[in-house]
Amino acid sequence: MSNKKIFLPFLIFLLIPHSFVFGIATRISPVRIDRLVFPGQVLEEKITIVNLSDSPNTYYFYLADFRAGGEMGEAELVAPGTEKEYSLVSWIKITGEPIQLGPKEEKEISFQIKIPDNASPGGYYGAIVAATAPPQLRGEGRERGAVVGVAQQTACLVLLQIAGPVEEEAMVREFSTDKDFYFQIPFKIKFISRIQNLGNVHIKPSGIIEIKNYFGKTIETLPVNPDGANVLPKTIRRFENSWEKDIGFGRYTASLALTYGTPPDRGGQGIKSLYAQTSFWILPLKIILPIVAGILTFVTIFVLFLRFYKQLAIKTALEEAGIPFSLKPRGRKRPALPLILTFILILLAILIIFALIYLLFLI
Repeated sequence: MSNKKIFLPFLIFLLIPHSFVFGIATRISPVRIDRLVFPGQVLEEKITIVNLSDSPNTYYFYLADFRAGGEMGEAELVAPGTEKEYSLVSWIKITGEPIQLGPKEEKEISFQIKIPDNASPGGYYGAIVAATAPPQLRGEGRERGAVVGVAQQTACLVLLQIAGPVEEEAMVREFSTDKDFYFQIPFKIKFISRIQNLGNVHIKPSGIIEIKNYFGKTIETLPVNPDGANVLPKTIRRFENSWEKDIGFGRYTASLALTYGTPPDRGGQGIKSLYAQTSFWILPLKIILPIVAGILTFVTIFVLFLRFYKQLAIKTALEEAGIPFSLKPRGRKRPALPLILTFILILLAILIIFALIYLLFLI
């Protein structure tokens, strides 16, 4: 069996709370240990495992590498040594003995991480896995391939950044909305931000999405990655934000502004920024159709008024010249429109103007 053999599919989220429950039986905390360290440093860490079930359980501990299991923050556990460039499992020392926990019992497990003196700056990753079945190891040593049968299992992810001249570089691969036009109100807009990590250490991009209306007025600000989720090296992470509102109208612009990086006083290259922009339209049919109908009515009445006014002007001019004039041309009847059309025209114009002012300035 190859050393590169992966575990049976097991995905956990990089963006998760301080404890993780698998099934309904076990909780482990913390689920993520994220440290900035220096070559030669030794870390003394602890994890707590809790048996939430009503029956006793035996737990086995083993080490694994992990990598991104997609763009939504899942971590895929793989055999130790699979991710050679970024693996730190050989630095971890933890008990290899199983532990037994009674119902509702918890226990604290200590372990040690010893960073080699010659460790290069960058990101290194591994996982401490707790399972209700023993790992099936091939060969000797923790870095040999392993396959785990179907069992309850969970993990504490370990992310270390070795201080020094690391490569911290990222780019916005995509910033968009799920649609370009929204015709219904209330509406819900999904913003999609895909960030690619081009460096050799994990980053935590965070910032805001600023939404402005057609006139440049900021009407909403959305936080992006407020919990500090990681983007692993050479991977893409997708972040999603939603904006909901009862009413809106017109063209909107959304600007994405993010920062990432490690300050120089913490062994990094400083804080860097990312920026992207997109636009979308909100054209609710409940508003658009009445406006279009009003405009068509306005135009129709205006045209009829011009025809009436033209006839009236011609009649007045001919009567002043002493020439008889009839509003009824030969061959067909041409109705003389009442002057009340002028009042209706003015009233409709006022209503349309006020409606547009409300939609464009108050929304």
